Amino acid sequence: MCGKQELRAAMLKARSLLDPAAAADAGAVIARRVRELPAFRQARCLLAYVDVRNEVGTGTLIRAALDAGKTVAVPVTDRARRRLIPARITTYPEGLEPGAFGVPEPRYFEEIVDAVLDCILVPGVAFDHQGYRLGFGGGFYDRFLRRVGHRAVRIGLAYDFQICPTVYPDPHDEAVDYVVTEGRVLDLRAGR
Repeated sequence: MCGKQELRAAMLKARSLLDPAAAADAGAVIARRVRELPAFRQARCLLAYVDVRNEVGTGTLIRAALDAGKTVAVPVTDRARRRLIPARITTYPEGLEPGAFGVPEPRYFEEIVDAVLDCILVPGVAFDHQGYRLGFGGGFYDRFLRRVGHRAVRIGLAYDFQICPTVYPDPHDEAVDYVVTEGRVLDLRAGR
């Protein structure tokens, strides 16, 4: 019997073993697919995670959004209050330094009000066909997505192997609207 912990361990191991060149090639395809989505193209205010530990890269998408004149934020982790804060950036990657959990974040920032976000790029260790995600287990993204609600389109980024039949969602888990991989774009809005 496999559960969340076993799935998380297996996926993190598989992701850590990805060849850097293969990961970069897949990431370029994923970024192109995301840029083609109307939700990304039409977004005025985007929150994008900053990739670490072989996650699907977001640098190209962050730079494209900045170049297009979009307001761009990255998450700052407030560990004491167990929440993510959308922090506006105007350049990338300049001004970012390792923050909570080693994820780059701006030291000085202007907080973006949740209500203005209209597109969120969401990381995940794994995703299922209902749009649920398996993260690192801290619940930071689930609480953030619940707080933002469905005003913003949620786009999960993953490699093909990270799509699973189930990620064993709990009642408090939040789903994404799309999952974009190098092989496909899953539009999961109709199932909810």
